[in-house]
Amino acid sequence: MGSKNYLKFKLDGIRILPIWIFFILFFIVPFYLMVEEFSELTATEVPAEGTSKMFFLYLSILLLMNFIFILSFSKLVIRGIELRGEKLRYDYKTGEYIGIIITGLFFSVLTLGIYIPWLIKNIHRFFIHGMSWHSQKFEFNGEGSQLFLIFTLTILIPFLIVGIVLFSILNSEINLWIYQLIVLSILVTLIYLIFKWMVNISYKDYLIRLDVGFFAAMWKIAIELVMAVIFVFIFQWLMMVSNTFLGENIILWDSPYFPVTAKIVIELVMVVITAGFYLPMAFIRLYRFFTAHTKSNAIDGHQVSLGYEGDQVEVFRFIWGQILLTVITLGIYFPWAFTRIISRLFSQTYVQTEVI
Repeated sequence: MGSKNYLKFKLDGIRILPIWIFFILFFIVPFYLMVEEFSELTATEVPAEGTSKMFFLYLSILLLMNFIFILSFSKLVIRGIELRGEKLRYDYKTGEYIGIIITGLFFSVLTLGIYIPWLIKNIHRFFIHGMSWHSQKFEFNGEGSQLFLIFTLTILIPFLIVGIVLFSILNSEINLWIYQLIVLSILVTLIYLIFKWMVNISYKDYLIRLDVGFFAAMWKIAIELVMAVIFVFIFQWLMMVSNTFLGENIILWDSPYFPVTAKIVIELVMVVITAGFYLPMAFIRLYRFFTAHTKSNAIDGHQVSLGYEGDQVEVFRFIWGQILLTVITLGIYFPWAFTRIISRLFSQTYVQTEVI
């Protein structure tokens, strides 16, 4: 059993703050304008001058801001990671990155979305290939065709089959829980296959991959997602009981005077909040599971593996504390919340070289 070398993350939230504020300002405003334009595009009455083309402009600005934020954010995060006293380095050429994005979006539109897996592959490879440790670069070995197959088998084919069965055979007469079960099954499969596809990295002669089987991983992911869904059902049941015993429309957004759109938005927000209550724990448990099953091939009788030793309940409370501070400050605290959460996780995550 080799010695454990723990990761370190050294990055102050103040360094992320300017990027975060820039992202908020140039994301929220175009997003609001895009929603306004979208309502025009979907309106039953088309203006005399025709539909506005500004929707696509605002959408382009949103995508641009998102990609710029990802690149700037990734540079700060990568430079903050340290192992054995040596920091990770990056060599990201902005021109190359922009070229990947523009070309990828162009071909994705041209092929009606078929090219999206190759766009994702090129972006992921750009970030992996640009990282180095001890002057040795990492390499990503995944292919766009593999991701295309994953999307086809887990999203396209299941939804086509479900659509044919529901609308052609059952005439859409199916209970809501069956829809939820189908979506949950697809989500579980997609999480595992995409994560397994992403963790296919070479460093020197080592090939780092997941060594966990399909059904073992599916079972673990399914349990965590089901636990999150249970909290949603508990919330919905409590709301139903409240209406039954305290009278109809006791809840503000159930009032007939409350706008329908606002009701939908509030219900979605409440679903996210109730499911989100357990999500930090689900994240910690899955993080522990996947790090324990991330290993390299054996080179000269030595194998590199990852592990996590954090206390789940303690880290769960810590993450929720950071989330609450972010909510209270209307998102301003996010840079410090992010750096502190990552620092806590990495300080309990180790890399180990074992003799096998």
